[in-house]
Parts: sequence; structure tokens; C-alpha cells
Amino acid sequence: MDILTTVPVRVLSGQDIAPILESVNQRIARRAYEHYIDRGSVDGHSLEDWLDAERDLVIRLAPMMSIDDEDITVDVLLPTHDMPDVAVHIAPCQFLISSGIDEAGLQICQVIDLPYEVSMDGVDAEQSGNMIRITAALA
Repeated sequence: MDILTTVPVRVLSGQDIAPILESVNQRIARRAYEHYIDRGSVDGHSLEDWLDAERDLVIRLAPMMSIDDEDITVDVLLPTHDMPDVAVHIAPCQFLISSGIDEAGLQICQVIDLPYEVSMDGVDAEQSGNMIRITAALA
């Protein structure tokens, strides 16, 4: 019989959301420029270059959200359980799930917009295998 264990995930304030998003956007812009150069510096493909760069660098998640009278719960399946420095950053109506950059140059950067405000001190996040569950008390 397997024993299912969970580990806490760092929950941080939302003040780091903008700098994290800016850093990820800078990485994507650099990679998009590399695609532009590799294509012979031909104009007219900037959206394609940007989307290709996003696919090269950022792991997109598919969060599943449920809401009851007191809480919002978000379940997110990670592609692997050993992403470095996984954290949840919280703002009143938003979560950002982020990670460090792995050996392949990939990182998690997923903004989750919430339909209601949550209590900033009522958020818990835990990881079990490659699943993260975030539970937040409604404000």
C-alpha cells in the first residue's frame, strides 16, 4: 500500500507578482528575438516568434477551480513533481504559481484570476506528487 504524503508549498505575498512577470516577459522577449535572428531577421512574424518563445520557456498549467460557501480551492497538475522553487504568490483576486528555471530552461509562470477576493492570511498550499492544491478562505 502506498502512503500519500503532502508537502507545503511556499505561499508569498503578491508584491512579487509584477517583478516575476517582468522577468519572465524579458526571457520570452530575448528568445523571440533569437527566433527572429534565426529566421534571417525577416519582419512580420513577431507574434509567431513570441508564441514560439513562450512554448520554449514557460510551462502553462490548467488549473481546476471549485468554490463553496467559505473557500476557493484550486488544483493544478504539474508536469513533474521536482520543479525547483515552486511558490504561490497571492493577491486579493489572483494567484501566481511560479517556479525556478529547471535544467531544460523551463519554468512555471501561471496567473490564476479568482472570481472573488480571498483572505490574504487564509491561504494554504500543499503539493502531493505532481499535484498542487491551493485553498483560500473567501474574504
